[in-house]
Amino acid sequence: MAIISIPSSVGGVNIPGALVKGPLGALFGSKYKKDFLQYPSDLGSATKGHVVQFSINEIDALHYEQVVKDRQFQEKNVVTNSYEYLRNQIASAGATFDNINLHLQPKKKRGAATISLYIPDTVNFTYNSSYGKLSLNEIAKDVIGAAAKGLSGADKITLGSGPRKKEIDLTRLNKYGRLLSAGASVAQSEGAKLLLSSQGLAVNPQQQLLFDGIDFRSYQMAFTFTPYTKEEAETVKKIIKLFKLHSAPEITSSGMFFIPPSTFDVKFLFNGKENPNISRVAESVIESIDVNYAPNGWAAHDDGAPIQTTVTMSFKEIELIDKTKIDKGY
Repeated sequence: MAIISIPSSVGGVNIPGALVKGPLGALFGSKYKKDFLQYPSDLGSATKGHVVQFSINEIDALHYEQVVKDRQFQEKNVVTNSYEYLRNQIASAGATFDNINLHLQPKKKRGAATISLYIPDTVNFTYNSSYGKLSLNEIAKDVIGAAAKGLSGADKITLGSGPRKKEIDLTRLNKYGRLLSAGASVAQSEGAKLLLSSQGLAVNPQQQLLFDGIDFRSYQMAFTFTPYTKEEAETVKKIIKLFKLHSAPEITSSGMFFIPPSTFDVKFLFNGKENPNISRVAESVIESIDVNYAPNGWAAHDDGAPIQTTVTMSFKEIELIDKTKIDKGY
């Protein structure tokens, strides 16, 4: 049987331990280590090439970045640590409120860690639009009341000029407006509704549905981890810790401020490439994470590691998904 030796360096450059022990092995790096983790260990073959990849972006609390468009509508990244500097950069770029993206976001350290997992059994996206009810009767009452109130300080109003000049007595008009406003209120009163109900009638509120806006899209994924080796159990432990770590904020040394949780770039891959058959995902944050160490009752290995762990996560995108983005595959 042939023995394959994996080198620990190439051309004098050390290969990180993660690559020596496997394509996505143990942790290495500094404070929040540059992690490359995967589950299961035979991820590519076990899922026929289907992978969901999470790239974690850490927040840089002292800097902010904003995309600004100049007079030629060329996008420029503006990074600043003060409002005044940002304002000067915007002015120097020739930007106005018509050609600037006002969505200010903290600067992020891209790719602080990468986690690759199998595609779960359920991947559902939720699209929410907000609509509000509007009663034309209420609008009429408000308009009449406002008109009556606005005209109450004048006795006459002059319309036109020259030979077509005409004066209108507002005394009777004002009185009529107040009566209409009061009549509209009475018609909506409980007594009027009871009286109409006794006659088998009800006031038609003349309602219409008006579009108010859209919410940030959310999606959920649930994973079941059943490690079969000690090394795989250790990897699962690290993966769960990373998700918990980057879904939580950090309190500054003064105790006065939070540094927001990390964001996630999520991709659905098929044979190493982004799968065009699944919606692309905008930059996201974890809204909630549920870790169950005993989904089928408590059971553990000899070293105390749980035999099975389930992790359910709810994400929300930080960008609004409109028609333009949906047309691009989001």
